[in-house]
Amino acid sequence: MSRVRLAARALRLALNKAHADPTADYDAASGDYDAFFSPVMGRHSIAALDAVPVAPGDTVVELACGTGHLTEEIVRRLNGRGAVHAVDKSPGMLRVAKEKVLPHASAALHIELSEGDMDAFVQAQPSASADLVVVGWAICYTKPTRLLAEIERVLRPGGRVVVIETRADAHRALTESLERIFADDPSLLTGLIRVTLPKDAATVARWFVKAGLAVDVQREGAQTIPAHTPEDAVEWVQRSGAAAGFKTAVDSAREQLVLDRIAAGLGEILAQQGVLDIQHTFVVVAGTKPVNSTASTAVRRRSGDEEASVV
Repeated sequence: MSRVRLAARALRLALNKAHADPTADYDAASGDYDAFFSPVMGRHSIAALDAVPVAPGDTVVELACGTGHLTEEIVRRLNGRGAVHAVDKSPGMLRVAKEKVLPHASAALHIELSEGDMDAFVQAQPSASADLVVVGWAICYTKPTRLLAEIERVLRPGGRVVVIETRADAHRALTESLERIFADDPSLLTGLIRVTLPKDAATVARWFVKAGLAVDVQREGAQTIPAHTPEDAVEWVQRSGAAAGFKTAVDSAREQLVLDRIAAGLGEILAQQGVLDIQHTFVVVAGTKPVNSTASTAVRRRSGDEEASVV
């Protein structure tokens, strides 16, 4: 019965368009992101970039650049020549990125970091203007095929795109614990976290194909998060940005209550299994805009309205 009440609560929130905004969580995590997320998952981001060549003189568009961990590596690989156009919605994350990256700008290396929505940003880019588009840990916040269709438009023929994204089964112990908490007391849920997390790399590859992109690389990955206690796990997901959307999805007056209940649920798992093994699973897919591409972006866009998962 509790899950029925939760479903009814979610339906009411959906009808009222009460959608959680992850920006507040990323702002809150911006000062700690490079101490928590980047040391753990950053090497996987860099490895994803290895799936596409970055050459001096390239024009690179990066969507959801965060604190600039990948942006800095892109700049290094451009070796002083080219252009980087990056965007992020979080002012806090962007502030950190600017401190890292803007000092590398020069007459031969144009660097532009903008605050804003990545869908609007890519729509504003000229057609056939980019050699590479990078989307790190963020395609889940969009209509993926629609975004990829815009990316296909922005890429020059032969241009590349790489996506790294969290998989739908990531942090399973945490997400299942949160679902039980909301099922027991649906009033704790005040906004819906709308994300389109892929089941696997093949799912993302299908998004690429629908958008008119050829798939060159698709692979799965997993990383155990550094959490040996329930408190460690709760701290990591908060300070790494992995819980983006939580702050506006939960009754703010009872946020700590929810966190305490999550920790208690993880404590039960630890007592039963003797270890907390929480996996951040992810996918990497890279592709190319065919040189002879004649597909209609408008047609692909109309066919690309994926259903977002809702928490």
